[in-house]
Amino acid sequence: MAKKTTQSTAAAQAVPEMDYPQHEATYELFLGMVKWGIVSMVFLVLALYAFIEGHQPILGLVLLVLMVVVPIAGAVMGRSSKSGKAA
Repeated sequence: MAKKTTQSTAAAQAVPEMDYPQHEATYELFLGMVKWGIVSMVFLVLALYAFIEGHQPILGLVLLVLMVVVPIAGAVMGRSSKSGKAA
């Protein structure tokens, strides 16, 4: 018959507590990346429409540039407003 081994209380206490502030910060980062990824894809779809159906290559190029600039600017502005709240 196999012996049942039980964990000692010292081994059970060796597991660290969850770091909730870090968990929440990671989740906020994930949500921000999803949000700005969706915004970026909207600009991509509009740029493709301008290139293919609208026959407007300049507008398509502007939308492609905005696809990169707007999410970066939004993420930077969102980060600076959150750091202002903590102060």
